[in-house]
Amino acid sequence: MIIINKILNVDDYYFDVFMSVSEALTGFPVNELQSTGLAETYYTHILKKLEAATFEEFLTVSMNIFEKSSSPEQLKAAIASEIMDNPGMNEMAVQVITLWYLGTWEGAYINDLSYQEGLVWNVMHAHPPGAKQPGFKSWAIQPVNSNL
Repeated sequence: MIIINKILNVDDYYFDVFMSVSEALTGFPVNELQSTGLAETYYTHILKKLEAATFEEFLTVSMNIFEKSSSPEQLKAAIASEIMDNPGMNEMAVQVITLWYLGTWEGAYINDLSYQEGLVWNVMHAHPPGAKQPGFKSWAIQPVNSNL
């Protein structure tokens, strides 16, 4: 029970590790992840859906990777070998990536904001239909990466 109380405190180092591993897994800087307004929501949502020990293990492995990696190349290699090639850690990493990109956990949206702020919209240079409209005369602007 002590671990659960400690990990639910978003001011602790586990939250910082969660944000750092989220940055490494998504390719988006921490400040952009924070700007979604969902960082603490996602962190606490994961804690409600998983056993605290499972999430803590994922974050501890992640923290160890950050501590021993002295370059971006070492970090990528360590994430590939210790997280992505490890079935238990890989499943958690995929869930975290999906959470940030789609705003879903096990196929369900976390909340309305998670749909609107999904990173997928930034990657596609699009807006979430029915939630954030592109603006007046946006149709007159040539799409990004368009061959037209």
